[in-house]
Amino acid sequence: MRWTATHVVELALFTLLCPISAIYADEAYQVDFHHVLLGVPQAETTFLDRPSATSKAALLYTLSQSSILGAINPKDGSVVWRQQLANGSGLLKAPAGGDTIISAVNGTVQAWDAAEGRLVWGWTGSGEIKALEVVRDGITGKGIYMVTQAVGTRAIIRKLSEGTGALLWEYEDESADIPHGLSISEAGVHYVALHSGLLQGSKIRVTTLQPSSGLSLDSVTLAADNDIYHATSLILIGRIASHSLLVWPDRTLSNLRLNILGSNHIINAKLEAGKGNDLDKVQIHAVSTAEDTVDLLVHCQSGMLHWAEVYQFKIRSQTLNRTYRLPSVEGSTTFSATVHSDTSYFIRTTDNDMTLFSSTTGQNLGQWPIQRKPHDRMIQSPSISHAISEVISRGTSRYAVRVALLLSSGDWKLVHNGQESWFRPESLSGVVAAAWADADGQEDLAKDLAAESHSNVVNAYLHRLKRHANHARRFPSWVKVLPDRIIASLSSREPRSGARDSFGFHKVIIGATGSGRLFALAAGEKGKIMWSVQASKIEPGQRWAVESIETNKDHALVRIFGGESLRVNIRKGIIFDSQFGSPAQSSKTNLILPDISGAAVSIQVKTDGSLGLPKSCHLDANTIVVTQDEEKVIYGWTLGGAKSQLAWKFVPQLNEKIITLATRPSTDPSASIGKALGDRNVLYKFLNPNLLLIGTVTTDTFLASFYILDSVSGSVLHTLTHPNVDATQPVASILSENWLAYSVFSAISDGGAVDTGDAFPASASGHQLVVAELFESSLPNDRGPLGSMSNASSLRPCADDADSPGNNPYVVSQTYIIPAAISSMAVSTTLQGITPRSLLCAVPFLNSVIAIPRGFIDPRRPVGRDAVAAEMEEGLFRHSAVLNFDPKWALNHMREVSGIRKIITSPSMLESTSLVFAFGSLDMFGTRIVPIGGFDILGKGFNKIQLIGTVAALAVGTGLLAPMVSGMGVVVLRTHD
Repeated sequence: MRWTATHVVELALFTLLCPISAIYADEAYQVDFHHVLLGVPQAETTFLDRPSATSKAALLYTLSQSSILGAINPKDGSVVWRQQLANGSGLLKAPAGGDTIISAVNGTVQAWDAAEGRLVWGWTGSGEIKALEVVRDGITGKGIYMVTQAVGTRAIIRKLSEGTGALLWEYEDESADIPHGLSISEAGVHYVALHSGLLQGSKIRVTTLQPSSGLSLDSVTLAADNDIYHATSLILIGRIASHSLLVWPDRTLSNLRLNILGSNHIINAKLEAGKGNDLDKVQIHAVSTAEDTVDLLVHCQSGMLHWAEVYQFKIRSQTLNRTYRLPSVEGSTTFSATVHSDTSYFIRTTDNDMTLFSSTTGQNLGQWPIQRKPHDRMIQSPSISHAISEVISRGTSRYAVRVALLLSSGDWKLVHNGQESWFRPESLSGVVAAAWADADGQEDLAKDLAAESHSNVVNAYLHRLKRHANHARRFPSWVKVLPDRIIASLSSREPRSGARDSFGFHKVIIGATGSGRLFALAAGEKGKIMWSVQASKIEPGQRWAVESIETNKDHALVRIFGGESLRVNIRKGIIFDSQFGSPAQSSKTNLILPDISGAAVSIQVKTDGSLGLPKSCHLDANTIVVTQDEEKVIYGWTLGGAKSQLAWKFVPQLNEKIITLATRPSTDPSASIGKALGDRNVLYKFLNPNLLLIGTVTTDTFLASFYILDSVSGSVLHTLTHPNVDATQPVASILSENWLAYSVFSAISDGGAVDTGDAFPASASGHQLVVAELFESSLPNDRGPLGSMSNASSLRPCADDADSPGNNPYVVSQTYIIPAAISSMAVSTTLQGITPRSLLCAVPFLNSVIAIPRGFIDPRRPVGRDAVAAEMEEGLFRHSAVLNFDPKWALNHMREVSGIRKIITSPSMLESTSLVFAFGSLDMFGTRIVPIGGFDILGKGFNKIQLIGTVAALAVGTGLLAPMVSGMGVVVLRTHD
C-alpha cells in the first residue's frame, strides 16, 4: 500500500478523535466550598482521648459554646462526627478506657459512641446538671455520678448505670448550699458545695456518700472564711492513691491551699513567686503518675509576664513543697499537663515557641520554635487562652509533642513540634449577616457599557478612551498572570488569585458574626478567608445586632440596630468611618438615601416607625420608605424635601401577629413581560417592583393570612389564608419577579389554602409549600384593566378615569405537601433574568440546601388530568399534591450543612450561572448553580488540548497537501497543452 499525504492526515485525525467523550465531569466539590464548623470550643469541655481501649490514635472532643458535640481528627483538623445538642450550659466527660463519651446539657445526660458519634442511650430529669463524673473501672462503684439542681430547689446527687443510663440511686442535699463539684475515690463519692454567703466569706462543705447505695457516710466543713480567690479556682483532683484532693489559691494569691477530701485538715504552701496582690491571675494544673505523688503547676501572671511555680504533694506524709520554678516569659503564654507511659510532662506554649518539661524535675526535654503561618489573614493577633497537649516519647531524647491551642479569637489550631498542622476558624460560626461584593469591578464594566450605549457618539467615544486608558494600567499585572491563565484554561482548573475575573465567579463575600467579627471570603478560591477582624467587643451572652451589610465598589457598609454603622475595606479589612448610634433611646437604625443632588443623606428610623430627616436635606418627592415599629405595624412614608408624610399603614387585626415579611430582591431583572404559552399566545406578567408579601397568624384561631401589598399605595392586592397553622414551626417566604412562595405547617381539618381548589386533600396535614404566580389578566394576550392606558399610578390606578377599577393581579396558586420544614428561601439570580429561576431552600431536618426547579412548582400545572400537547410544550405536567425532595436537588451533595438560616445569591457575568452562599448559626456553604445547564460556557469535560491538536493537525495536513495540489494542477495544465 502506498502512503500519501491524505492517508497521513486521516490517520492523525482518527488518533485525535478516538479519546473524545460526550460525558461531562461532575463539578461537585470543584466549584463549591463548605466550612464545617463546631462553634467556639470551651476549655473545660475540650480534651484528647482515645475512642476505644484498642485504638492507637486519639481524637479531640469538644462541646462548643454553640452546643455542638464533635470529634476532630488531630492529624488534619477534619470533623470526624458532630451532634447538635440542646442549647444551654453543658459538661463533657470521657471514662478512662471506655468507648463512649458522656454529655450533660441542662437536665439531659447522653452517652455517645466515641468513634462514630451514635447515641447509645439518654436520660432526662428535672433541674440543671451542675457537676458530672464518670467511673468505669468498678473499684469505687462503676457508673455515672451527677449533681442536679432546679431553680429554688435543693441539690440532688444521682447515680446512673454506665451501660444503660438507668437511675440507680439519688441523694437529696438538705442544705441550701451552692453545688460546686464531684470527685470519686475509693473512700466514696465526695460532693463539694459552697455556702450561699460565699461573697461575704464562708465555708466549703464536703459530703461523702457510699458509691453503691448513695447513703451519707460523712460531712466535713472546711474553714475558708475570706480565703477563696474565686469559685472557679477550686480544683478537684480525683483518684490519687485512693484519695481525692481539693486545691485552691487564697484570696491574696500568696498561699496555696490543699485538702484531702473527707478530712478537715488544710495544708498550706507559700506562693514564693508572688508578692500579695502583685499577681493578677493564677491557674493550677495537676498531674500524677506515682502512687502517692501529685505535681501541681501554678501558672502565675503579672501584667504581660508569665511564669510557673511547681509544687509536689506527698499523700502519705501529707507534705506540700515547692520543687522548682519555670522561668518567666513575656507575651501570650499557656501551660498544659499530660501523661504518657507513666511519665508526666508540662508543656509551655508561647507565641514564639513550645517547650517540654519533665513534671518531676523541671528538666527541659525539648524546645521548638513555632513556625507561624498567616492563617486566614487575621488582622489582630489573638492570644492563647487554653491548651490541650499530647506527648509521645520516641526514645531517650526524642519526643512528638502535639498541642491544640484555643485562641482568644475563638479559633482553634494544632501545633506539632513547632509546625502548625491545621487551623479551624471557629470564630466565624454564628454568621448574622452577609453580602456579595464585586471586588474585580465586573459589574462596573457592565454599567459603563450600558452608559456608553445610551449616550451620544462623542461622549461614548470619550468615555471609552478613558476606560481603555484605565485598563492599560493593568497591562503589567495582566501579563504576569497570563501564563497561569493559559495553563488553567488548558487544564480545566480555576486560575490562581490575581487573574482577571472574566466570568464573575471570583466575587467576595463580606460577613458579620454575632460575636462582633467581620470577615471576607473569596468565593472563587473555595471560600478562602481573605481577612478576619474583631469589629466590635461583645460581652459574653450578648449578640452583635447587625441589621444589614451593603457593598459598594471597594468598601462595605455594616449597619447595626440602634443607628450604629461602620465601613470596612473589602480587600484589606481595614475599618474606617465608624458611627456610633444615636443617644436617643427611640433610635432603631439609620437609612442612607441619595438626595436630588446625588449626595448621601442619613435618615433616622425610630422605634415607633417614624422617620427623622435632617433639616438641610432635599430628597426626591417620589421617594417611598417602608418601616416597621416594635408593635409590628408597617408604615409607608412619602418623602419630599426635608419632610416625611405618612401615606399608609398596615395594622394587624386583633390577636394577629406578623410572622414573615418579604420584598423583591434588589437584583431581580425580568427578561420578558409575558409568558409564552404552548399555543403561541401570551400571558402578561404582573410586574410591580413595589410589592410586599406580609404573613400573619392569629394567636386564638391559628389562621394564617398572606397579604400581597403595593408599598406605594398600601393597597392589599390579594390575600391567601390557611387554617390551623402552627406558628412555632419555621415559616419562610420569598417574592421574585411575578411569583411568590412560602412554607407553613398546617394541620388541616376543612381544606387547604383558599386558592388551591380540589387539588389539596382535606385530610392531609404537615409542612406545605405554597406557590402563587401573578398575571395582569386571566385571558391570554390581555393586559388587564390598564391595557389601553398610556400611563398609570399605584395611587391612581387609572389616570384618565378616577372611577376605574384598580389593577389587581390575576393570581394562580398551588399548594404542595413537602417532607420537611423549610427554614429559609431564596431565588437564583442571573444578570439578565433570561435563565429560569430556581427556588433555593434550606432544609434543617436534612442538613441540606436544595434548589427546586421552577417547573416542578409551576402553579399552572394541570390538576386531575394529564397535560395536553400545548401544555407539554411549555414544560407543564400533571400536578401532584406531594412534592418529594429529589436528591439531585441537593446543592451540598453528600455534605451535611448544619445551622443554615439564610441564603443569598448574586449573578455572575454568565447568564447561565448564579452564585449561592448559605450561612447561619454554624456552617457556611457556597456554590455555583446552573438552573438549565451551562449553555454559555464549556464544561470541564471539554478537551481544549485535543481541540488545539486537531486544529494543528489540520493546519499541518493543509500545508502538506497544498504543494501536492498545486503540482497536480501544473501537471494537468501541461497535459492539456
